[in-house]
Amino acid sequence: MASTTQMIKRVMLGRPIPTAEEHRTRLSKIIALPVFASDAISSTAYATEEILLVLVAAGAVALHWALPIAAAVTGLLVIVALSYQQTIHAYPSGGGSYIVSTANLGKLPGMTAAASLMIDYVMTVAVSVAAGVAAITSAFPSLYRYSVEISVVLVVIVALANLRGLRESGRIFAFPTYAFVLLCGGLVVAGTIRWLMGDLHPVVYSGVPKVTASLGLFLILRAFAGGCSAMTGTEAISNGVPAFKPPESRNASMTLGIMAAILGFLLLGVTHLAQVMHLQSIPEDTVLSQVARAVYGNSGFLYFALQIATMAILVFAANTSFADFPRLSSILARDGLMPRQFMNRGDKLAFSNGIVGLAVLAIIIIIAFGANTNKMIPLYAVGVFVSFTLSQSGMVVHWFRLKSDGWRRRAAMNAFGALVTGIVSVVVLVTKFVQGAYIVFVAAIVLILFFSYIKRHYDKVARFLEPQSAERLARLGRIALSKPRTTVVLFVSQVNELTARALSLGRGLAPDDFHAATVTSDPGSLAKLEHTWAEMEIDVPLKAVESPFREFTRPAIEYVRSLEPGPNHTVTVIIPEFVVEHWYENLLHNQNALRLKAALLGVPWVVVISIPFHIGAPDAEELYPA
Repeated sequence: MASTTQMIKRVMLGRPIPTAEEHRTRLSKIIALPVFASDAISSTAYATEEILLVLVAAGAVALHWALPIAAAVTGLLVIVALSYQQTIHAYPSGGGSYIVSTANLGKLPGMTAAASLMIDYVMTVAVSVAAGVAAITSAFPSLYRYSVEISVVLVVIVALANLRGLRESGRIFAFPTYAFVLLCGGLVVAGTIRWLMGDLHPVVYSGVPKVTASLGLFLILRAFAGGCSAMTGTEAISNGVPAFKPPESRNASMTLGIMAAILGFLLLGVTHLAQVMHLQSIPEDTVLSQVARAVYGNSGFLYFALQIATMAILVFAANTSFADFPRLSSILARDGLMPRQFMNRGDKLAFSNGIVGLAVLAIIIIIAFGANTNKMIPLYAVGVFVSFTLSQSGMVVHWFRLKSDGWRRRAAMNAFGALVTGIVSVVVLVTKFVQGAYIVFVAAIVLILFFSYIKRHYDKVARFLEPQSAERLARLGRIALSKPRTTVVLFVSQVNELTARALSLGRGLAPDDFHAATVTSDPGSLAKLEHTWAEMEIDVPLKAVESPFREFTRPAIEYVRSLEPGPNHTVTVIIPEFVVEHWYENLLHNQNALRLKAALLGVPWVVVISIPFHIGAPDAEELYPA
């Protein structure tokens, strides 16, 4: 069975990578761009649509605000990118907002940044995959009713690709990312040329959009908040600096600049074409699909190629979260804010527990919202701007503390970034609050409380495990030299070879008191055991523990507690158990021994010794031939 499992694992994940070869998994800029920037670049597919979706509520006349809003988002992108380039050089160990906020602002701001980022990473996977499925169902409408199922399958595929390792997943995702950049960039260039030549005409819709709101500042701010969904993923590169080849900071900074340039160009280009064609957001066809139909033709090769590439990059945009969520989780686990298991690396040097956890959470969100992008978008981008603000504020404190050459200029840049992103955080939260952003707000509070609880738990464990003073060391020494009274209890149900082994071990422990105990609800079985016990002249007393409700574990635990284990009285419980030859044979047995061992872990000052007897082992075959 083990060999079959290993074979399946090797087929799915590839050969394991030793720790000594970790340097070979580092990423070049060419591979790092699709790994860390696909999320931000792919937002071109829905950011314009989110702007138009809000503006159309004020009628077709309001759509001329789309390009100015996209320009404002692009300007914000430039500010954030420049600010994060400074963060990359100042904190090359990665960790992004969490590390910067914790180091300069304190634990609570750090946990707030971490909670905001983790929520945003989960939403990135859900929104990106759902948007990718929407792109393909725009070209193939018959698949629309299977959107949830397709989305779940795609999340699983991306998770498996990441379990194979960062470098291998980067190679898998490189082609669709660059294909989208070329095809979407070509769309912008071709569409702009046709517009300049007067060959690109407005699209005429069958009905006039229903006016449900007036064009005012609040509506424009709502549209801006929707467009800010293009900003998600901007921080990913600063989180993953250690994944780059040396010089890490320089390569990460250059990759961030390239990403910002590509995203700004595509966002402005697509929004401009959508505005000149008077496009509207409609459920059955994405805005990018409508632009492509007008420029490339309804059934042309380039149209379908772009839709497939859009689906691919949107699905693979989830890879940004799969690259950063596990890494951030490992850092939080290192600092005692997440379970230690998130620090573990799998066979491919990937943080496997973080990858699996992210996939499960994203699938839950997709199913809960029916893979509907418009329903999930209001929960999107709220957390990321909170983390932007905390990170840039932390950088201001960092420069004031360091006061290196040019620190005033750097501090001013980060302060401006903190101010702008802080304002945007308020705008995004207020304009999206009733649409679902309150869920993110509540989830962030719950996560912060979760971090705090785990931290308190690990601190409590550390206080017990690590000596804190000379007085405590002396006390521990006295405990180590003292000899408390010891009682050994052997739980038995019948007399056999396993019982004989347990009795031999119990005597070898030389306890102050050694007796056997049997949990019984059948007087006949008890009488039979007592007769055998006396007939074999076993010199260990046998005590019966009554079980009127035919239970085993609870009466056994109550009996052990009745012996009053404590600092001066150690109770050792010996549990004989047999181990079956095949794993599935465990289903044929009641597993009383396993349940008793698990329950005894909760009883202080009790030591548990398990004596396994392997059914099918050579010694067992000799003793009990068929």
